[in-house]
Amino acid sequence: MKKTFDNQISEYSDWRAQLSESIQSMSKFLRVNNVTDLRTHHQFETVLGTLADDNLSVAFVAEYSRGKSEMINTLFFGHHKRRILPSGTGRTTMCPTELMYDPNRPSSIRLLPIESRNDNRPLYELKNQDDLWTEITFDETNPDSISEALRGMINKKLVSKPYAKRLNFDLKESKDSELGLPVNEFDEVEIPCWRHAVINLPHPLLEQGLVVFDTPGLNAIGTEPELTINQLSTAHTIVFILAQDTGVTVSDLELWEQHLGGSSDDTTKHRRLIALNKIDSLWDGIRSEQEINDEIEIQVSSASTILNIEPSDIFPVSAQKGLLGKINNDKELIERSRISELEDALAKKLIPEKRQIVVSKVKESLDTVLDSAKQILNTRLTDADEHIAELKQLSSKNTDVISHIMLKVQSEKSTLEADMQRYQALQSVYSKETGDLVSTLQKERLEKLIAVTKNNMSRCATSITLQKTITKYFEKLNTYLDEASAQANNIANMAEKVTRDFEHDHGITNFEIRRLRLDRYKHEITRIERKYANLKETKTLFFREQRSITNKFYDSVCNASRKIFKAALKDTVTWNNNIMVPMETYVREHHTQLRRRLESVKRIHKASDTVESRLQELSVMQMQLHEQRALFNTLHHKLDTLLAQEKNLDDEGEKTSADILVWSRKTNF
Repeated sequence: MKKTFDNQISEYSDWRAQLSESIQSMSKFLRVNNVTDLRTHHQFETVLGTLADDNLSVAFVAEYSRGKSEMINTLFFGHHKRRILPSGTGRTTMCPTELMYDPNRPSSIRLLPIESRNDNRPLYELKNQDDLWTEITFDETNPDSISEALRGMINKKLVSKPYAKRLNFDLKESKDSELGLPVNEFDEVEIPCWRHAVINLPHPLLEQGLVVFDTPGLNAIGTEPELTINQLSTAHTIVFILAQDTGVTVSDLELWEQHLGGSSDDTTKHRRLIALNKIDSLWDGIRSEQEINDEIEIQVSSASTILNIEPSDIFPVSAQKGLLGKINNDKELIERSRISELEDALAKKLIPEKRQIVVSKVKESLDTVLDSAKQILNTRLTDADEHIAELKQLSSKNTDVISHIMLKVQSEKSTLEADMQRYQALQSVYSKETGDLVSTLQKERLEKLIAVTKNNMSRCATSITLQKTITKYFEKLNTYLDEASAQANNIANMAEKVTRDFEHDHGITNFEIRRLRLDRYKHEITRIERKYANLKETKTLFFREQRSITNKFYDSVCNASRKIFKAALKDTVTWNNNIMVPMETYVREHHTQLRRRLESVKRIHKASDTVESRLQELSVMQMQLHEQRALFNTLHHKLDTLLAQEKNLDDEGEKTSADILVWSRKTNF
């Protein structure tokens, strides 16, 4: 039986919950058995926090009147027999909208006034300023209450041309133009009352972490650079909507090329789907089904050529008829609307994409920790085996043998302590390198670059000098990341030398020093530069006043740069704090075992203990260690199984994640 999109998201949510439970069990096991230290447990807490805040994000992008709001209603809310977003002819959703669920906030719609465009702070900062927003609460159990509250998001008002320009709206002297806001005969412009809307709704899909972005038209996106640079680029899947009756218009193509990366942007290419909506416009009762299908194929072929994408990535649908079919339980109408094909394609792109991101984050954070834990458990067993072997030699209480073993263990312990002291002496050199690494990515350094760049842009006399200034900014960003990578490599080389010395002198397991990888942040810088290149190539950029150009650069590129460098610095600090943790933990463990062995032999030497009683104690401990290792391997296998799951959305009886993701939850420490 074919699974609905709701089912597939539910299964992903179940998988994520099971993954979180598995990580919690592993963390508790390691803590109870003193296998890891506080820094390691902090890593577990960070991963668990990331999973708890995890979400699936889908962005819907289209020009006005393509049926975008209806598409969202059909895909996500059709099974609940209600329209969530306002939908109708003409321009309905006038501002970018997020649908989400935060249990700490009331069921409501929060609206940010359009005048906030005069605020220089980025949108993500304004989201935390409750006093700037208008909040309208509603009763989530009453469809009329929801509809009434959401109707306010489409409010518009007439303003003068100068006022609209101050708010950075593009104005066109044609009422029919989609490329900007038309000016009427009184020299007035109709603009949205709101800049951004956030709908907080306790809907089953949203409660499981789904976040839906509704982005209305080229003009709205173009005047919100942060929306283009950040939200669209970070969405796990993007659905671009065309209309069957219009095909790819000029504004559709401009929207595609400027803000969705066109055909050359590999960072978004694998995440994009195209919906060719309103195929029901061909259902006139005159055309035959074959004629209808032929016309659809012609439009698909045309869109494929213009957008330079595969025809298989274009899905002809009727969102309105799909919604009507779901409301009335009309399976025939749902099938004819073809909405299920788009749902299936969306799930196949969205869920595996997000799943892979989660798997990568967990592996990156915990692989080294788990490898270290495994080595420590193995070492404890090895030490116990060696100690038992030593004690068996003492069954006759041969004084010479006892003295020999005491001297051997004492020598190992003393050498290890001396090497630990030398390692601690190196910490001052290590700390200097660490300080240099952190300072490379410090916020103050980036802010100085932003201030200098902004000042230089304001003094540029030509577009050529302006472009050189912007290019230099991106070059500097890459230079900072390269410097940080080089510094991190120096630290890693020092760490490798220390670990190799300990391995050689004490037979300690070969530890792999994980290198700091900042490539993804360089890719992000490249992506932003490419996005900004698309923006600056439009006529609306270099023919505006210079202040507007600088502000657009500041609002989009600089704010995105801050986010990238903040994340890079966080990763760098975490990497630096944890690079030596596996070896330090192992050395402490080895030192503890040597101390215990020495004390045991001393007790026997002083006749305060018997070999037999001590062997009994060690045998019990050995059995417990075998049980610990077996339990660790079981937990590790469960975690690996979850991380290795492949989501299969085929409906021909193949296993789904729900079939595969079954493992015992009996473990209780």
